[in-house]
Parts: sequence; C-alpha cells; structure tokens
Amino acid sequence: MKRTDKLIISQTKDDGDTVILSLKGDLDIQTAPKLRNFIKKFLEDGNFNLKLDLSKLSYLDSSGYGALLDASRLTGITRSKIDFTNMPACITEFFDISALEI
Repeated sequence: MKRTDKLIISQTKDDGDTVILSLKGDLDIQTAPKLRNFIKKFLEDGNFNLKLDLSKLSYLDSSGYGALLDASRLTGITRSKIDFTNMPACITEFFDISALEI
C-alpha cells in the first residue's frame, strides 16, 4: 500500500526563546530529508532551543526515526537543546522496541 500523506512542519515560538516545530503527517523515507534540511537550516540561522511536537505525526518508519536521531545529534554538536514532546503511543512503541533513547 502506498502512503500519500506528506509531512507538514509548522513553526511557532513559545513565551521564551524556544521554537516549537509541530510535525503533521508521515515521517518516512520520502519526508525524512525535509525534516533534516529544515533542522539544519534552523540551527544555521542561529536558533538553539527546539521542541518537536510529535502529537500529529501519524506514521514513522526507520528513516523517520533516523531523522529524529540526526536532529538530536546535530543539536548536541551545536550545543543546542532539543525536546521531543507529545509522542503518540504508536511512536513511543517504536522507540521502546528499538531500545534507543532520544
């Protein structure tokens, strides 16, 4: 079955200096590069506090998981902060099964 959902990244700012990225749709082999590029540009623009809201993420495959791990590593390299919030149960299961933490 071919999935037709796309990844939508919405950016807002909280009351402080943290930018919230809300992900909606699928994070998979087709959309993972979009997230990687978005976060890379975000950090290059001098932003350092990031929160990824995953509440509207409907699908995650290993490529999408890799993009989240890359985001975590990249923010660590740049001494930025990243938080992953509002993970749906199906995505939390993915992290539990893989035995890796982000």
